[in-house]
Amino acid sequence: MLSVSGGVRRGAVTRGGIFRVMAWAFWPVVACCFIESVAFAQPAEVAPADLKDFEESWQVIYIGNSRVGYVRGSSGRLERDGQEVVITDSEMSTTISRFKQTLKSKVLTHSEEAPSGDLLAFRFEMLNPPAAPTRSSGRVVDGKLLLTTETNGKSTTKELKWDNTVKSPAFQDRLLRENPLKPGDKRVFESFDPQFGKRNTVTLKAGDYETVTLLGGKTQKLLAVTISQSVAPLITATEYLDDKGVGLKSTVSLANMITYSVSREEALKALTGEEVDLAVSTLVKVKPIDRARNSLEAVYRISVAGDDPAKALTTGNTQAITRVTPHVIDLTVTSVRPPEQAPPEAADQPGAEFLASNEYIQTDDALVQKHAAEAVGEETDPWKQAQLMEKWVADNLKNKNFSTLLASAAEVAKTLSGDCTEHAVLLAAMCRTQQIPSRVAVGLVYVPTLSSFGGHMWTEVYIRGVWVPLDATLGRGVVAADHIKFADTSFSDEGEATAVTSFLPLVSALGKMKIEVQSVKYPPK
Repeated sequence: MLSVSGGVRRGAVTRGGIFRVMAWAFWPVVACCFIESVAFAQPAEVAPADLKDFEESWQVIYIGNSRVGYVRGSSGRLERDGQEVVITDSEMSTTISRFKQTLKSKVLTHSEEAPSGDLLAFRFEMLNPPAAPTRSSGRVVDGKLLLTTETNGKSTTKELKWDNTVKSPAFQDRLLRENPLKPGDKRVFESFDPQFGKRNTVTLKAGDYETVTLLGGKTQKLLAVTISQSVAPLITATEYLDDKGVGLKSTVSLANMITYSVSREEALKALTGEEVDLAVSTLVKVKPIDRARNSLEAVYRISVAGDDPAKALTTGNTQAITRVTPHVIDLTVTSVRPPEQAPPEAADQPGAEFLASNEYIQTDDALVQKHAAEAVGEETDPWKQAQLMEKWVADNLKNKNFSTLLASAAEVAKTLSGDCTEHAVLLAAMCRTQQIPSRVAVGLVYVPTLSSFGGHMWTEVYIRGVWVPLDATLGRGVVAADHIKFADTSFSDEGEATAVTSFLPLVSALGKMKIEVQSVKYPPK
């Protein structure tokens, strides 16, 4: 029975947010945003002094042996229109490194829920300078979620059909304290995750009591509870709870991430200066691939510890999967070029979303349109146009800035800086201005200097009946068999899910994937 009282006790917040920490720390987060002027969607600001039973808790975040940030949570309750409302706020701050460039991020989450845990309202904000903040807010009214989003100064509002029993993001922590688990217990409920912008099925499974080492070396017997979520099915977390349901430590099946419950003073201590370089620490080492950028076809044997790698990868005209064992596959990757002529009836016709302007691929931006027109000049052939635009982006984004998670095409068109994510969205937007359908691909690329595969984004364009990859980071006019695709996205604003879900398969596999090069084919000499 998932019953929770209205009381709030110390330590009852923020622990469930560890999945959100993982997502934005390990891959560019595509979050929705809220707009201040739309009153119906935005929860009111609440001062701590206005809350009864106000409590605050702190955690410190480690990756391996390196301290990378902290989590602050607070919770309390108030009376509003004769109804008791539980207010929870969370602040998560991290400092990490990507290819030796510092990346600082902060995520702020505010949720309002009924004593039963049912979501009433939320507000979410991600700060990742120099990119513009991303924000979202929503309020449940008459069986609908009124959602407001904004990216790069442009806002949208929509209504989603709602189930009033869906819980708030903070419900998990209250449930564990108000109705503690016992060894062998299992609980499943549905909550709303504001960062992913969708409903999320949470499963809690209690194991047994274990002797756990806490920060500073002290040990304590704690109940191990495994947490899995539908938004990231390949990632699990283990929460270690005392006999009152208070979480004292969390571990995550990704890059050795750990959080510890600590005092405010401990959480806010200065970082060691040895921040983790996630771009380097998540590389997948392989044997050297000769002339990888010229490869026509490659077969990779892929495994993910304890899971099926096929669940993380996609198939299509560039990739095919052959099953080896339940946990091992052979992935055949093929370098694709468009045919000379379109087939009479192409089976894979792209929808309107692959030409439309949206929050991150703004085809209506004046600078995006200007850059595209400059790149194509008088050329009329769509494939040659796409190649020219790929080269333009590669040549003109000279500032390879790794300190931003994900900027929109309009921002990139102005700053002409960024890493692979910015190259990918700008090229996708430019192609759409020329009526070439486009999408963004998420996956891995082989890095010759490191003999490793690393996280990457590139662009795919629909030419003469075929989706064809282009990579504006490399600017070669064609993509070799050294790119492994996990997912693709149009970045469409429509639907209940956000584009962040396209990044989750790769995020889920990071740190657990093994790749062995089986064979490589090259053009005849």
